[in-house]
Amino acid sequence: MKQLAAIIIASLITIPSATFGPSSYIARASELHYKSMSLGSLGIVDQDSSDATVLTDSNPSSYRGTNITDGVRLAGCSAHAEVKLDGKYDRFSGAGDNAVQNYGDHLTIYDNSDPAHPRTLFSKDIVPSGQVLFNVGIHGVAYLLLQESGDCSSNLDVIGTFTMGSLLSTTVVSRYPTVGAGVPANSKVLVGWQSFPSASNYLFHVWVTSTDASVTLTAKTPLAFSATVYHSISYTWDDTGFPTGTYQYALLPLDAKGKALAGWSAPTQITIVH
Repeated sequence: MKQLAAIIIASLITIPSATFGPSSYIARASELHYKSMSLGSLGIVDQDSSDATVLTDSNPSSYRGTNITDGVRLAGCSAHAEVKLDGKYDRFSGAGDNAVQNYGDHLTIYDNSDPAHPRTLFSKDIVPSGQVLFNVGIHGVAYLLLQESGDCSSNLDVIGTFTMGSLLSTTVVSRYPTVGAGVPANSKVLVGWQSFPSASNYLFHVWVTSTDASVTLTAKTPLAFSATVYHSISYTWDDTGFPTGTYQYALLPLDAKGKALAGWSAPTQITIVH
């Protein structure tokens, strides 16, 4: 990853709430035939899945104290889930959460359109109670396979969003962390987004919307952070010292001279958890 320069300018940045109207965000999406579907909403092919459960409000999972109500849980020896896409989507972005403290795990994502010759799109180990982020191209993929290959006592939750097309170029589109993702406290959080036309740099801003009931705030407790990201579409945010709770982040595209090319992106809500 290219080295990124960060300048703390939180006190200088004002983000008007009017910029974040969800109705206007949806309207822009429809104009370009943008399509987005969560993994939980799309569901799985039951007969081609094993030890896999779709997470819902009535059947949630939990990662480091945060409920997960949209995604798929893989629990068991070589658990796997197949998702029927019919070639309708371009990208799959999300996270794999290892909910077990005592065992590591491994997540592999395959293009399983030809079961005799599956193609690996993503493969990574996950430490106990750890998380990995993914952002893979799936253009033309008819069937996607999510494979867990850890200890038989492992529980792996996969959360993600399938997208097709792109939003009108009046906002930066965030890629990860995805909406509702839980990120560990006192850790380095990788943030990624889609490149904006003619943008050389970006402003990244994250702020708290509510803290956990157990949190005691002091004059030194950080509640917001901003950075200028130069010549890159990703940034590693160190959330050390930030209290557990709910946050939102947004991005502003800049040209080489620092002029804003658009308004702030729609905010993405995440949670810092123990």
